[in-house]
Amino acid sequence: LDVVEQKSCRTIEEAETFAIKLGLGEDANDDGCLVVVKPLRGVASDDVHLCSNLPSLRKAFHKILNSPIFGSPKEAKHEQVLVQEFAEGIEYAVDVVCRDGERKVAALWRYDKRAINSAPFVYYATELASISNECVEQEVCSYVFKALDALGVRWGLSHVEVIVGTSRTGETQIRLVEVNCRQHNTDFMPLANACMGYNALDMVLAAYLGDGEGPLWESIPTLPTKNAYGAIVHFVSHVEGIISRIRFEVLEEIEDLPSVMDLHVYPQFMEVGNHISKTIDIRSDTGWAHIMNDDESEFRGDYSRIVELMKNMFEVEKS
Repeated sequence: LDVVEQKSCRTIEEAETFAIKLGLGEDANDDGCLVVVKPLRGVASDDVHLCSNLPSLRKAFHKILNSPIFGSPKEAKHEQVLVQEFAEGIEYAVDVVCRDGERKVAALWRYDKRAINSAPFVYYATELASISNECVEQEVCSYVFKALDALGVRWGLSHVEVIVGTSRTGETQIRLVEVNCRQHNTDFMPLANACMGYNALDMVLAAYLGDGEGPLWESIPTLPTKNAYGAIVHFVSHVEGIISRIRFEVLEEIEDLPSVMDLHVYPQFMEVGNHISKTIDIRSDTGWAHIMNDDESEFRGDYSRIVELMKNMFEVEKS
């Protein structure tokens, strides 16, 4: 298996030594060497940094070390920091359910992450993918099964992330980023049910408890084929300050788009006078929309329109 080079580091000296091995220097290199620095236990691009030189690596390392672990008791702190080789390409997340070594892909997702608001990996969309159109996605699933085999994962739900890029010889290259023995940290059930007819949580119950009600384990295919285009769109804030106006006409236009099934703006951003920050990760999103359509062209068009509209969703007081 081809994997992204990485090292868990307890000290800044360990981090620097590994980063230098990858090609990082005191100044940005001509060859464009980049290193990712992030928590060993992280979620939703929280505190993920893209570093182009050793000073930026040091800053990121010290920001993460001994900071609270998201979702854990307050006394739990990051005692290690992960330093990774930066891999360029398309990022996929594969949700897999295992039953005594038998593996089925519950959902295959393709991320749309962009650099915005001085953050390198901001989620714009998490889109359902299918193995029916592009053979590379079938290769991704096969690769993930091999990774779980290598780690001895035989039961339960896994959320695995890989990067699909191009090797130096011009061939497709799939590289492992991380394996998480947990569910996908997003509201995936409505889209999965609508686009495929089943979801990972029902599959876990079927794997552990038997048939019961709902989709039978045996009836679920090993690899997913969607019957519609679907995505979770993350509302990205482009402004920061005290909210002076909520542009409800923007929300109404988004809601009226043919592909929009549902949308939600978090309550704290629905009151004038509250503070809003620029989005740098999923935790600083302002809300989301679930979009689905049988027609790919209309689906893509509606997604592009949402991306444009959310730039002007809020206005803030001028300083």
